[in-house]
Amino acid sequence: MGRGIGTAIALLMLLAGSAAAQTDDLDRFVDDFAPGAALRSGHVVDSPTATVLRHGKFRIRGRLMAGGSLVASTEVGIKDRFSVGVSWGMQGLLGRNDVEFNDQTALTLRLLLVEEMSWPAIVLGFDNQGYGFWSEELERYERKGKGFFLAATRNWYGPLGSDVATTLGINYGTEEKDQQSVDAWFGVEQDFGNRFALLLDYSLGLNDNLDEDPPIYGSGIGWLDAGMRWNIGGEVQFRFYFRDLLGNYDGPGRAKTVDRQFEIVYQGHF
Repeated sequence: MGRGIGTAIALLMLLAGSAAAQTDDLDRFVDDFAPGAALRSGHVVDSPTATVLRHGKFRIRGRLMAGGSLVASTEVGIKDRFSVGVSWGMQGLLGRNDVEFNDQTALTLRLLLVEEMSWPAIVLGFDNQGYGFWSEELERYERKGKGFFLAATRNWYGPLGSDVATTLGINYGTEEKDQQSVDAWFGVEQDFGNRFALLLDYSLGLNDNLDEDPPIYGSGIGWLDAGMRWNIGGEVQFRFYFRDLLGNYDGPGRAKTVDRQFEIVYQGHF
């Protein structure tokens, strides 16, 4: 991790301490307005939402991907406005191949700048965890991590008589051996009570290597993903993802088909 990234992360943590000193217990209206919001995992599919774990709460995630690969993560709420987490990936967890841990251990930081009331919630954060195939040569995932990001989320009383959460975000990736540029995304979560939700997530994919011949990973039309979230009881949820619905993937050696993934999420508190 470069010196500039480390300095920026240190500044983010300093801001978190200042924000936490202003309020230690936030009474968030979304607890009553959007009963499903408390069980969201902090992401639509790949893209983060403007949510932060409260003080003393934690989240554990495990995502199974193609080729028996896995991304696992854990995140803890330090203060009501600040959370921190780590994640790591491995290849070949299932099947006959050797299990190989990816070189990168990722870091997640989230700072709640604006609480959702009359304005959307706004979160400033850092998350360099990517998803999909890991390239040792480029030191990046098939789908890049967001890096530094700014996300805004708003809950609405939707036309189906249940909560709809919309998220807009902008980010700057931090891969050192690959193209670095600004990217943006949009996400929608349609809740059906507090048990089931449909997910839609679109990223522009501006930070893929579009100038390579042949192109690497992205072909320039962006990444459209859909998913389903099922809160099966207590603090456990299953999430099913159907990724790259537009066929944007243009990497070597793999067919342009929908990428299916499965994730288990557990949220608890100390």
